[in-house]
Amino acid sequence: MDMADVKAELIDEARRLGFAACGVTSVRPFTEARTRALSAIDAGRMDGMAWYTRDRVEASADIGGRYPWARSIIALAWPYRPARPVHPSDPDGTIRGRFSAYACTEDGGRAVDYHDLLAQRCDALVAWLSERVDEVRAKRFVDHGWALDRAIAERAGIGFAGKHASVITVTAGSYVLLASVAVSVALPIDAPSQRGCGHCTACLPSCPTGAIVAPGVIDARRCISYLTIEHRGPIPEELRPLMGTWAFGCDLCQEACPINERLAPEPLAVGAPSTAHGPVPHPDLVECLELTDAEFTARFRGTAVSRTGRAGLARNCAIALGNAGDGGALPALRRSAATDPDAVVREAAHWGIAQLTGSRTQAPD
Repeated sequence: MDMADVKAELIDEARRLGFAACGVTSVRPFTEARTRALSAIDAGRMDGMAWYTRDRVEASADIGGRYPWARSIIALAWPYRPARPVHPSDPDGTIRGRFSAYACTEDGGRAVDYHDLLAQRCDALVAWLSERVDEVRAKRFVDHGWALDRAIAERAGIGFAGKHASVITVTAGSYVLLASVAVSVALPIDAPSQRGCGHCTACLPSCPTGAIVAPGVIDARRCISYLTIEHRGPIPEELRPLMGTWAFGCDLCQEACPINERLAPEPLAVGAPSTAHGPVPHPDLVECLELTDAEFTARFRGTAVSRTGRAGLARNCAIALGNAGDGGALPALRRSAATDPDAVVREAAHWGIAQLTGSRTQAPD
């Protein structure tokens, strides 16, 4: 069987399944990406993410060594729709925050965790390949798998890493989620992308916390996405006023990218603020602040927002309400400051009150 024909059909099938881009690279080690990742750990830029270890980087950089049967790696990019900014205060009094657009991923009109969606589509692609090539072995990677997905995508030619460190594709800009599949089939490989950002630096000043410390270099400890999702415990006070109304993730560097202005998928509708049926791009911050554990689970189970936990989301919402500058949030913040079962949330609520009233009150121990 002609592997060039199989690859061409594979790319067509990937697009039929919904992927925005598909390419193939070899299993040789990713030495440059390994060096960059280890340098980030050594410099402390990954502090707080205990799962991001040297052992993980070493293993991720050598997929061929871990899976000796692997002959190729299929790189995949899944598109998602961005969200346009809106004013925090609705005319009806609702105070809206922001969820990163990828958190609003849907499948068949139902909110889903993109990890599960991409895993299903990767498995479907492998099933398709297995019908054409005998005895296919495969191992997929979607974020939490041990693979350097960005380096794989770049070397497979489906995009390049922008100065905001996200992969930019010609089909959906940087509004893509990456996945990869190591397969036992020796498919023809693609040339790495030769594109780049040129002289553009629009994304660098767009980050309010200064997390983009150099082109392509992110200090995760200052990144709003890290702070609202991965970080546990109180968020450093000096960073809180810079976080705006983000309650989960952040898209500011992508929104500043002029390439995305041309290539991004159609934006999400602003929509209603309630999260009763799952994540929305502009959620009701008071509603999210006051969710019980059971309500949080019912609304966000099976979605990316579940990663914060109820207390993490409430902490983020308390800070966002303080930054929104709307005194209508005070009753809810005072209730949380007095009664939330989590001490971190109570402290964040006190901070939010102080932002709105100008008087600092200390949270009880």
